[in-house]
Amino acid sequence: MNGYEKRTKAKKEAIINAARELFTERGVTEVGVGEIAKKAHVSQVSIYNYFGDKNTLAKEVLIDILDKVIQEYEEILNREIPFPEKIKIVMAKKHDAVIEASRSHFSEYAWSDKAFQHVYWEAATIKSIHIYSQFIDLGKKEGAIDEHIPNDAILKYLYASISIMQEPDYLKTSDEYKLGIFRLFLYGLLGKED
Repeated sequence: MNGYEKRTKAKKEAIINAARELFTERGVTEVGVGEIAKKAHVSQVSIYNYFGDKNTLAKEVLIDILDKVIQEYEEILNREIPFPEKIKIVMAKKHDAVIEASRSHFSEYAWSDKAFQHVYWEAATIKSIHIYSQFIDLGKKEGAIDEHIPNDAILKYLYASISIMQEPDYLKTSDEYKLGIFRLFLYGLLGKED
C-alpha cells in the first residue's frame, strides 16, 4: 500500500468513526455532513468523494459495525472452550448489542427507513452466512447440533428467528422480551440449557 492509499484509508476510517459516534449520539437526520467533516478533520468534499452522500455514509457505518461484530464472533469461534459456551457468549453479546441499539438514536433512523433496513439486513445476511456456517459445522462436529439436520435448514431457522428482530417495534420491546426471544431461539420451547 503506497502513501496515497494509506492516507485515503486513514481518512475513510476517520470519517466512519466520526459518523458512527455522531449518529449514535443524535441520529442520522440530526447530524450534518459539516459536523462529521469537522470531527474527522477532513473536508466535506472528502466525504462526498468517498461516500457520495450522508445516507451512503450511514450505510457504510452499519457495515463497519457488522464487520466488527463478525470479527468478534470469529474470535469466539476459535476459542478453546466447549461449543455450548461459545453459543452462550455469542447470544449474550447479541443480546447486549440489541439493547445498546435500542437505546441509540442511530437505530431510530435505521428502523424507520425501509431502504436503509433493506441494505442493513442484506449486508447482515451476506456477512453472517459464513460465520453461521462455521458455527453450525463446529456444533455438529462437537455433537452439540444434530448432524442429521441439513445446514440449509439450520440457516433458514436462524434467519427466521432473526426476522423477529426486524419487526418495526422490536427495539422498543422490554429487555425481558428480547432476552426471551434469544432464549427461545437457543433452547426452544422447553427452555432447557443442558
